[in-house]
Amino acid sequence: MRPHGENWVPLCKRDSISTLWIVAICANQLTMNFIWVPIGALTNPYCQKLGLNNVATTLVQLIGSIVGILVPPFAAVWSDTTTMKFGRRRIYMICGEFLVLVGLMMVAFCRELSPKSHSGAIAVFVIGQILASVGGNSANGPGRSMCSDLVPPSQQVLVSNICTLYAGLSGVISNLIGALKLYQYTSMNNETLVLMVSCIIGFVSLVISVVVSPEEPLTEKPETVNPLRLIGQSFKFLTRDLGYICAAFLFFQLGVAMYSWNHTNYMGKVVFKGDASSNDGVYDSGVSHAQLLMLIQTIVQVVFSFLNTAVVNRIGLKNTWIFGMCCGIVCDLLFFFILDKWAYIISYITQGIVQVIANSTPYAMVTLITPSDKLAGIITIVIFFGNIAGVIAQFGLQMGLGSVAWFSANPGRLIGVSLVFLIVALVFGYLGFNVSGKNVENDFSESTDSSEDKPAAL
Repeated sequence: MRPHGENWVPLCKRDSISTLWIVAICANQLTMNFIWVPIGALTNPYCQKLGLNNVATTLVQLIGSIVGILVPPFAAVWSDTTTMKFGRRRIYMICGEFLVLVGLMMVAFCRELSPKSHSGAIAVFVIGQILASVGGNSANGPGRSMCSDLVPPSQQVLVSNICTLYAGLSGVISNLIGALKLYQYTSMNNETLVLMVSCIIGFVSLVISVVVSPEEPLTEKPETVNPLRLIGQSFKFLTRDLGYICAAFLFFQLGVAMYSWNHTNYMGKVVFKGDASSNDGVYDSGVSHAQLLMLIQTIVQVVFSFLNTAVVNRIGLKNTWIFGMCCGIVCDLLFFFILDKWAYIISYITQGIVQVIANSTPYAMVTLITPSDKLAGIITIVIFFGNIAGVIAQFGLQMGLGSVAWFSANPGRLIGVSLVFLIVALVFGYLGFNVSGKNVENDFSESTDSSEDKPAAL
């Protein structure tokens, strides 16, 4: 007996389904982005307000990188082999979101939950970070896979575009809260308000996605593959060009990591000359300005994600990669100089462009030159290199260089020096992007959805 009746036709076997239905199915990706966007932007300011030193801040930020390496491969394999009548994916989405809600509430109200103990507040904050990271990484892969599972093949590109739109929408809403200083009209500070709104919208979006998604249960349990073994076996299939692409992606991530982790703190501490431990509001004004610029960056990402295919078709993958790295170099370079607060709009615009290019073209190239039976393993390796870059950046840059007085006094210098890695990424990309012809199909954007940061369409 079929769970939806004898005459039920699975969505994926239909010619097409309603666009509105696809929008609702993919709503879980809006939930996921309402985890990554605020956590990425606000973790450093939270650490500053809790009085954490550079080493402690680095260890907190390292949580996301380590969890991002360990959890997603297992969540993906387990959700692929689950035989529940409820379906394969939704149970992981629900459990993951529960952990996220608990974790983000602990982060948002860490001081209120431990008002008499500063060390207790820090412990609550760290545990909340761990729960949110584990929950988000447990739900993200299965949620995105469910979108592809349910939607007919003819509408898979539409799925990618909707997920890209959700990534941009979450960034717009999260950063708009800070940009408009809406916290002034509440009893909460900026970071707490952003996390509260993110939790509410994320929860509602996930409920919609779970309710409208009629998954088809597995009738036979497939063979379980050890994800770590899959990664290890895939390394022997790396060609020279694939090795260059992986190296280019790793150095790109190194080149933008310091920007991602430090730009809000830099704006509040250096440009606005605020003190995170003070209640005068100057530091918060700097963070709000950074969120305003992030809002502009997000809009640029959304717009350029729709132009990216045309750019690649016009100038080719290699030249598009070079253009992207040049944009990233300009972004990092400006942080070497203490400029007017509006001058940094150039950095945020160029960062928006390089994020789209760097999170799409490597996957397109890998798809072009890799046999289909090896593709999943090679893509996993690319993602693995990106996550490893995060760990290297935390220990080598944030904790290492960040402990040097010259860098700790001005986090913009950490961002600026990272342009060296983007130059190396440019060189590796020049060597690795070797493919005849310029035209690339939109379908390659499908490969970017497992990547960290978020709009990634080609």
